[in-house]
Amino acid sequence: MDVEMTSDSTSRHSPLMRLPLELLLRISQHLTTVELGQLRLSCGHIEKSLFASFAREFFRHKQFNMTEFSLSALQAISRSRMAPHMRHLHIGLESISHARMCHTHRSPAATYRHNQLHTRHWILSTTGQDAVMLAEALRGLTNLEDVVLRDSNSTRRSRDGSGATWNSYGDATFTRETGTTLMNATVVSYDEFASYKVFIKTLQALAAADSQVAGIELLLRRHGVPWRGTFYVPEYLKPTMLPVLARLTKLHLVIGDDYRGWSDGDAFNARTWSFDLRKFLSYVPNLRDFRFNGYRGDTLVFALFMEWLAMDEGAPITCPVDLITDPGERAIIESSPLPVGFPHLARLSLGKIHLRPELLARLLRKFAPTLQDLALWDVTLRVDDQQELSTWQHFWQELTASDSGLNLHRLKVGRQKFEDTQVAQPRPPGARFAGGRGEVQYEGPDWRAFVREQLETAEIVRFVPQSMISLDQVHLADQPVDDDNDDEEEGADEDESTDEDEEEDGADNTNTHGAISDHV
Repeated sequence: MDVEMTSDSTSRHSPLMRLPLELLLRISQHLTTVELGQLRLSCGHIEKSLFASFAREFFRHKQFNMTEFSLSALQAISRSRMAPHMRHLHIGLESISHARMCHTHRSPAATYRHNQLHTRHWILSTTGQDAVMLAEALRGLTNLEDVVLRDSNSTRRSRDGSGATWNSYGDATFTRETGTTLMNATVVSYDEFASYKVFIKTLQALAAADSQVAGIELLLRRHGVPWRGTFYVPEYLKPTMLPVLARLTKLHLVIGDDYRGWSDGDAFNARTWSFDLRKFLSYVPNLRDFRFNGYRGDTLVFALFMEWLAMDEGAPITCPVDLITDPGERAIIESSPLPVGFPHLARLSLGKIHLRPELLARLLRKFAPTLQDLALWDVTLRVDDQQELSTWQHFWQELTASDSGLNLHRLKVGRQKFEDTQVAQPRPPGARFAGGRGEVQYEGPDWRAFVREQLETAEIVRFVPQSMISLDQVHLADQPVDDDNDDEEEGADEDESTDEDEEEDGADNTNTHGAISDHV
């Protein structure tokens, strides 16, 4: 990673040599990446002066993927002077697809190189050598804090103008060799590079390296990982993997069954579908930061998992007699991993899930003794008789009561929706706060007063199909509507530093075109 500098004898009289460090850093902030590289190469003094800021900007967060050329670069960095500066390792889900999946017009030579790289990539993955290479790199990254798996690139590369992104290391190499870009892992069952397989390989590498990382994050926007298989830890990996998992204090998950069939609402399947994740959570008892986002799948599976999570630690699992009559099935259900406690949990984020208000309240009361930071994003609460506002008010009144045990310092609520299973609706009703805002957040000591203030101005917005709007109502369509599509980054954690990658609690992709709002 070291570079050859221009001789000091030829640059000692440069005006840049006499600039104070603060001014030199200020100048460097306005340069593109290429220009900054040229400035660093001008002489050893300037390179040394800019090294700390350069390492923070370009190596504190660094993104790679599971291709051979990308992992080779990561290995080289892990042996360089940049290794101590890397805190967050991002692993992109790009993979090398077969050349026949590329529809770009290019030369036969480029197609040949593409196929050769695909073969090497497939062998690397099939033999498990990618996990071996990743483990070797992790051994050298002694200051690493988090590993993030992501299916999109960060757009916060402000140095190189609007539209610039932080790509995985090696993307440009592949494009130069083949004339096309790497393909993001597709959400199909035969994709050998799908996100859940990369997750498993990452865990395997962390275990082999005996990594000291404190956090694992799934930053997935196109799909989630399936309930079954993703979180299974085989016996032969437990001796090395369980110590790594026990050290985790942060776990961010996105769950969705794109890859495999849903439980189809079957009572037995719905109650056993999340067994792997339940067991996995028993391996991470020291969590302080837990994010659980749904993506798609059977809502009953999500609800039953939340029921389990809300139970007291170690409480036995019972099976309703009138629901499952087969003795073998009942025995399997009652053999579920026991509920976890998370006695240190300080931050909880829930997104894109459906559940009853009383269940959510019970879950929050369970973690109340330690919980300080709560985010509810795109959560759909089930209600009866279209009593959305009264149900929601009762929910928060229960949580703000002095006997709830909650003592929050930070609260964020956004894209709140409601579901009445007895009433067919084109789009679930949503909550809006003062000024028609779709989200609110608060940080401070008096969160109860903040909640009471928000509830006083909150209203429920119903969406009526355009075909049901009479002519004398058309003018209402001109009223401002908080379209959730306007800002796909609304779910980003605003409290993170600007150089950290955006995180999304969930996104509502339903637009409001052809509908008006009816305030209740």
